[in-house]
Amino acid sequence: MKKIFLTALALIVLVQTAAAIPAFARKYRYSCEVCHAPVPHLKAFGMEFMANGYRIPDKEPPRSTIDTGDPTLLLQRDLPLAMRFDAAFRYAPNDPTAASAFHAPLAMKILSGGLLSDTISYYTYFLMSENGRVLGLEDTYLSFRKVFGLPVNVVFGQYRVTDPIVPSETRLTFQGYEIFGFRVGDSRMNLAYDRGIMVSTGTKFGTEIIGQIVNGNGIEEQGIFDSDKYKSLIGRVAQSFWKDRIRIGVNGYNGKEAGENGLTNRVTYLGPDFKLRLTGFELLLAYVRRTDSNPLFLAAADKATTDAFLAEAIISPWGEKGKTFFTVAWNKVDSSLEATDLNTLTVDVNHLLRRNLKWVAEYTHDLRHDNHKLLTGIVTAF
Repeated sequence: MKKIFLTALALIVLVQTAAAIPAFARKYRYSCEVCHAPVPHLKAFGMEFMANGYRIPDKEPPRSTIDTGDPTLLLQRDLPLAMRFDAAFRYAPNDPTAASAFHAPLAMKILSGGLLSDTISYYTYFLMSENGRVLGLEDTYLSFRKVFGLPVNVVFGQYRVTDPIVPSETRLTFQGYEIFGFRVGDSRMNLAYDRGIMVSTGTKFGTEIIGQIVNGNGIEEQGIFDSDKYKSLIGRVAQSFWKDRIRIGVNGYNGKEAGENGLTNRVTYLGPDFKLRLTGFELLLAYVRRTDSNPLFLAAADKATTDAFLAEAIISPWGEKGKTFFTVAWNKVDSSLEATDLNTLTVDVNHLLRRNLKWVAEYTHDLRHDNHKLLTGIVTAF
């Protein structure tokens, strides 16, 4: 087994899902490093490009659209398409729930994003395969900027409700942000994918205000958009300082759901987040307290309280134009329903072989069960 592991370690890699679209690099004739350091992690320019609806104002290539003679119709000359391929080897010597195995393809997806007008854009990707299964659509939405000429942006469709804190698809670790993905008991609610509408606005003083209405039951149930009559409300206020190098935010969530037996569960989240961006170093800290009024949908309601923490540091010793990046991440979920608990520490290395091809090695230690796993592999987008 050791020889197999060492061979695989030298040959293959692990990677995570990403929002990088090489089609944008083709359109603008820019290198991927203009927006990412490394792919899929977004630089400040990349975040601004995404906020502008995947366009660079006043720098659109003159032949990027077709002149139809109709000023109300914008047709891109080429449909922006890209492919993403991930392959990995996982070595888990003492974890009974995770066998050592090749995961190739770990993920294979088709991505697209672009303009419908100067102020309307779309983004979507289809997972042809993830962990050996066909999953279908994940991020799929329309984005409207400056609605009715006001400083208001609207996103409508299917997306991660915590993207304003940190887009999970742009993380550098295979280990997910568990603070957003965990569920409690039989509840369907969490802070991951959902369907709804997001409205945001900002001020010139660096204040950001966001409100959302979502179905509140995720996207896992095939053929079911909403499993009950209730909707969830989400709010966020964030303030940036020091030329956007520091951001402090507060997030709230309030929702209600019905179980199969007709009993209901009220779910609330509340917590702050902090982000620091310096040359060669980024730090993200986030905390949420989740309260469930009846997560097991019992006749005699049994309340549950859960505290979740995330700390992530990204270190770039050779700067944004370097080829090697390090990540250290700590995920902890501590609930009165112990089945929800987890506590992991992850150390990750990303090394660029090409701008759109990287090698990743990642070690995660499960502090709760004293298990560990090592992942290594490659990710490429084209």
